[in-house]
Amino acid sequence: MEVQNATLLGHGGMAQHLQPVLQSPITESLLSLTPFQGITLFLCLFWGYSSLTVHRRIKVTGAPVHGYWSWFEPTWLLQLRYAKDAHKIIASGYKKYNLKGKPFVLRRQDLDVTVLPTKYVTELRTIPNAKLSRGKANFLEWGDQWAMKNLWSHIDLPIKAISENRHGQQGKYLEAMRREFEYAVEVEMPKVDDWTAVDIQKVIQKILARMVGKMIVGKEACRSPEWLDLAEHFTEDFVGASLIMRMLPKWTHPLVTNLLPQRWRMRRRLREAVNITNPCVARHEEAKKKRAQGQEVDAEDNMVGWMLDNAPDKQYVLDHLPILILVILVPAAHTTAMGISNLLFHLCEYPEWDAKLLDEIVKVNGEFGPIGQKMPAKDWVTKLDLLDSFFNESQRLSQPLSITPNRYAVEDFTFKDGLHIPKGALLGWVSIHNQIDPKIAPNPDVFDPLRSYRKRQVSAEEAAKHLAGQPSLENLTFGFGSQACPGRNIAITVLKMILSRILRDYEFKFGEGQARPKNIHLLEFIIPDPNAKLMVRKRRV
Repeated sequence: MEVQNATLLGHGGMAQHLQPVLQSPITESLLSLTPFQGITLFLCLFWGYSSLTVHRRIKVTGAPVHGYWSWFEPTWLLQLRYAKDAHKIIASGYKKYNLKGKPFVLRRQDLDVTVLPTKYVTELRTIPNAKLSRGKANFLEWGDQWAMKNLWSHIDLPIKAISENRHGQQGKYLEAMRREFEYAVEVEMPKVDDWTAVDIQKVIQKILARMVGKMIVGKEACRSPEWLDLAEHFTEDFVGASLIMRMLPKWTHPLVTNLLPQRWRMRRRLREAVNITNPCVARHEEAKKKRAQGQEVDAEDNMVGWMLDNAPDKQYVLDHLPILILVILVPAAHTTAMGISNLLFHLCEYPEWDAKLLDEIVKVNGEFGPIGQKMPAKDWVTKLDLLDSFFNESQRLSQPLSITPNRYAVEDFTFKDGLHIPKGALLGWVSIHNQIDPKIAPNPDVFDPLRSYRKRQVSAEEAAKHLAGQPSLENLTFGFGSQACPGRNIAITVLKMILSRILRDYEFKFGEGQARPKNIHLLEFIIPDPNAKLMVRKRRV
């Protein structure tokens, strides 16, 4: 074999073997094409291949593809337009089909999403993960196989770590995060006595990186340069790689994945994450040993410790710990930071609410003391009724995703009214329905910070509803049913914790001639303008 290869590659052997191909009529025809003819041929072949792959996609009976300009628009053009026009296509599909109780299909480059009417959401409470899976949907939606190894396939244990609340586990995490926040706000918030332009989104992200790190990996690790780099940049690269994958045909994914700089950086940071996790494991084991000997240990609970102590297979945790901490990190810090940033943008747009929110924060501080002093953080933040309602309204108009929740059909499934979902179908619901449907939100285009607050005043029964982070038919931001976001209560508590402090200590406004920055719509993502800044100064009495 070595001799044959040498012969083929040497003494003109390659040219001799290629000569019949190069002199064939097909090759001569291709080489004679003008650039315009070549591009036209490529588009025709691409169109043809796209049509073949589309016909092989899984179909839900009675769900038409929505978004074509006309019957003459080729599928590949719709798929290209979807990257920019997804928000419009989803909103118009909701009005055209979902409001009439009918499903429709979003045709993306990578796969189809069947969008179901809101009425089917209520059944998610009783449908197990073994039939309609959120984890598998995440795997597909985030281009996981090619965007970042097999991240979401390890989601089960992190979900248990986040959801676990025996012995007040979540309260312990929140108290640890509250203490870290006191440090983080001093380190990261600018010391500005006069109006200064500040990249407030980046500041909030850094504060949250420290707080979330305290919950996941503990005190020493959450302040290390390695953790701060990982927390700040890994999610950005993960989302970036996933977006690129979604905008490309599926057959290109194995080729493109190794060309993405985002993927290179993620691989490097994943390898380097052991420099964070190995010391965490050592500290946890040392603390356990000291407790067993009756010694006092100055160590707070964190999720790494919980997984090591409670996983059925400890070796699995040790082998996959870098991935496990990233599964918790990726959805945690950045989405909460976006929620806080959007609220501050809305507050600057409606500055008359600054005094009202400040008055509530001051009163709660006066009655219950500073957060965590007389009352646990998780209970203290529930006293901020106006802030809760203001955030609900801000989030209604600035949701991070226009399609959520999502489910993957692990097996054939039939809803109660007879709608049949074939195995392999990816399902979604329109979460921006409360922006466009007056039956869900009267005058949906109007920013009404008291919208949720008024609903809670109607009766004692309603007083416990319409709260931030509470899944309902009106608010699908955190999902719905038994597989709703497990960390939503932690996220809302942390969000209010941060806002109650920075609104008490700082003032915010737009710069001269600045208006509220427009959201960026890319596929189903809704992102605040990353270049938007605010004028900030220490609050004056």
